[in-house]
Amino acid sequence: LADNTRKNKSVSNMNKSNILIVDDDLVNLLVLEKMLKNQDLNITKAGSGIEALELIEKTNFALILLDAQMPELNGFETAKKIRSSKKHRDLPIIILSAVSKTKEFILKGYEAGAVDYLLKPIDQFLLMSKVNVFCELHKQKELLEGKNSELNKLNVKLHEEISKQEKIKQKLLFQAIRDPLTGLFNRRYLEESLEREISKAKRQKIPLGLIMLDADHFKDFNDVYGHIAGDIVLKHLSTLLVKNSRKEDIACRFGGEEFVLVLPGTDEIVARKRAEDLRLIVETGKPILHGKKELPNITISLGIALLPEHGKTAISLVTAADQALYQAKREGRNRVIVASTDQK
Repeated sequence: LADNTRKNKSVSNMNKSNILIVDDDLVNLLVLEKMLKNQDLNITKAGSGIEALELIEKTNFALILLDAQMPELNGFETAKKIRSSKKHRDLPIIILSAVSKTKEFILKGYEAGAVDYLLKPIDQFLLMSKVNVFCELHKQKELLEGKNSELNKLNVKLHEEISKQEKIKQKLLFQAIRDPLTGLFNRRYLEESLEREISKAKRQKIPLGLIMLDADHFKDFNDVYGHIAGDIVLKHLSTLLVKNSRKEDIACRFGGEEFVLVLPGTDEIVARKRAEDLRLIVETGKPILHGKKELPNITISLGIALLPEHGKTAISLVTAADQALYQAKREGRNRVIVASTDQK
């Protein structure tokens, strides 16, 4: 029961507004506290401006009632120091004074940063009216800050969710158009992009080359060294394709050990040179490592087809390049063959 009482008292205090009253005269502090104690307030007392400056760093006050005449640091100087702090520049201060009622003296309080000015002896009704106004403003301010904090948190969560969904989208897109083993574009993407590149080439009246290549004796290689070693070789070929491609080229895994390289703006002379360069790079390249073991070098056969000489559609170009590739294999492998026009 005692624990519940303390807990309820703590919650009650949290709902009250914190008021700081500052006066070097203990009697004045007690009088002010008595005027305010029946209200829904947590009252803190300070006997000097220096003590007040220390207390505002520890407590979130809704309002300060500050005596104008104090030794060491008077009310005006204290108000100026509070206002000079970025953290407390919006903290409401009411100056209390019994010395002077002149307009100049009152203006001095406002210039120091006070939001209001009360003359002693203090009228309790007037004091409570002003205190209630500033306490309500403080509660509304805290409520608004709380809402803004919630909105900021929701905004952060929203951006995180958008980022998460974008990553999922990119992953799904990658899976849809990329070969999982090599990371090259897959056959589905080849079919879509080749149609697009053919349309572009026809529209701009520029050439288009297509190379189909195949690892020689790859079935025998897998039988001897295993499919894991075969996968390592396919990844190696993919790396070489990407490394020796231009930005506008499209490198794809067509299926199994077959690859396709689409060459926009490339005529027969350039396409043949590109194919020969690839063939030589594969043949004379460094040994491929499988763990600590070196795999024997492989060779590749390549077939070339060109738009419009060997076909005017994606299917006809791929078919022509495929036929040229198999001609290269029939003639001994490790060579480049350009499709003949009668294959068109």
